[in-house]
Amino acid sequence: MNQFVARMIVAFVPFAVCGYAGAQDLTGSSWQLVEIQSMNDTTMTPDDRSNYTMEFLPEGTVAVKADCNRGTGSWESEAEGTIRFGPIAATRALCTPTSISEEYLGQFEWVRSYTFDEGNLFLATMADGSILKFEPVGAGSVTAAVLGNELTTADEAELKDAILSRLFDHYALEQGISVEQAEIRRLLDSLHAGKEQAGLTSDEELTEGEAAQVEDMERSMATAMIRQWKINKALYDEYGGRIAYQQLGPEPLDAYRAFLETRQAEGAFEIRDPVLAEAFWSYFTDDSRHDFMEPGSADANEAFSTPFWK
Repeated sequence: MNQFVARMIVAFVPFAVCGYAGAQDLTGSSWQLVEIQSMNDTTMTPDDRSNYTMEFLPEGTVAVKADCNRGTGSWESEAEGTIRFGPIAATRALCTPTSISEEYLGQFEWVRSYTFDEGNLFLATMADGSILKFEPVGAGSVTAAVLGNELTTADEAELKDAILSRLFDHYALEQGISVEQAEIRRLLDSLHAGKEQAGLTSDEELTEGEAAQVEDMERSMATAMIRQWKINKALYDEYGGRIAYQQLGPEPLDAYRAFLETRQAEGAFEIRDPVLAEAFWSYFTDDSRHDFMEPGSADANEAFSTPFWK
């Protein structure tokens, strides 16, 4: 059996996705206000979220921006999900008529709990009188653009995936890369045979609906694996360079970098946030992050010589 196919058998073993249950540290995080939802179902939203911020500083200090006012105070969290703020010493400038500066500053003394949901922070006041919803500072601002689509993520991994997936999709169209049904079937047959050899078969315990869902998942994964291998081969044939070992197959890292540099020069994408840009390019330039195949070795010579599903 092809060694790559053997390594991929584990990808099809049923697994459970568990949520992170540990305490989340607020210290060092910065947030901007999305809305204040009152118990009477009224909602206050800022004209500009970046003008209403909250930064959890070390040693239990919080810095608050409330439109044209600034303030500092203390905070403490004795247990996960609980939080209290001390008095917020703030300036009392008169902001614009549409400002919610006073309403925002007036909430902190009543806050008693917090929670996270989908990357957002929620503060709840006593008896759930109000719920303050925050998003990370910088959320909603354009950090990059690829093929005419603006990206607002501040997450390094998410940004990398978004840029590569869009550029690879476009490259696949340019190169006429597609996946045949016979290729999918051949890969799935190999994977199923490998599962049986490893004693990992448990399909008989699935309902008809569950079996159909597993089959759909397997076909989607097989399609993605074959398609990416073909894209990688095309890039390697065009640009050459070193090949890195990756869990899902050989990765032509130098070809990736050359491809991205070419596309960036052509204006296909840009990363406007300098911190994110440095993190993005470090994946392709920092050799210490990768394990490379020895040039001329059997692994390097066979990486893109024969499709792994054959």
